[in-house]
Amino acid sequence: MNKRAMLALLVSGIVGFTGSVSAGDIYKYRAADGTILFTDQPQERVGRDHTLLSIRKGWSYTPRTLSEAERDRYDAVISLAATRYNVEPALIKAVIHAESLFDPLAVSRVGAQGLMQLMPETANYLKVSNPFDARQNILGGTQFIAYLKGKFNKLDDILAAYNAGEGNVRRYGGIPPFKETQAYVRKVKQLQQRYTAHFVASMGDEKVYASR
Repeated sequence: MNKRAMLALLVSGIVGFTGSVSAGDIYKYRAADGTILFTDQPQERVGRDHTLLSIRKGWSYTPRTLSEAERDRYDAVISLAATRYNVEPALIKAVIHAESLFDPLAVSRVGAQGLMQLMPETANYLKVSNPFDARQNILGGTQFIAYLKGKFNKLDDILAAYNAGEGNVRRYGGIPPFKETQAYVRKVKQLQQRYTAHFVASMGDEKVYASR
């Protein structure tokens, strides 16, 4: 696989699964003049002069009560991944919370799997042989966050790329105008603040990780 194909695979591979609101599908079209259009409008509304290229499915979930044991059961693996890939543990835990609500068997409507919602192609590239294995999934998802940290300086852009793809963040010069992605970034940042205090309290002097 060449480098360009590899990056395309990574960019398109991870799709958010859970959230507090619902968002519609995002359609990608090519107009007659070759320009690319991203919109939440289906084919019949944009016209047949636009060629449908892809559909990014919207997301939703039904909230459920999360016990402390469920929330904290993966802390040891999160700390391992944080050290290995130099990613703040609170950020990893926040992404897991937003993506799967700590359900290791979660599967999104588009096939993203496990705690950090890895698409099968991305899991294969990251050498995650079993995306429903918590340790493999967390290490793989954290590796992807580390990759995005190398591409973007702002946490908002890193999270937006995790949810909507690196290409969309570059195309729009920041968080894309997708309700799903905007809500996702806000949610993860709120959760990160909560889990930063959690890790400081549970681990004492915490290593400073370059998450921004």
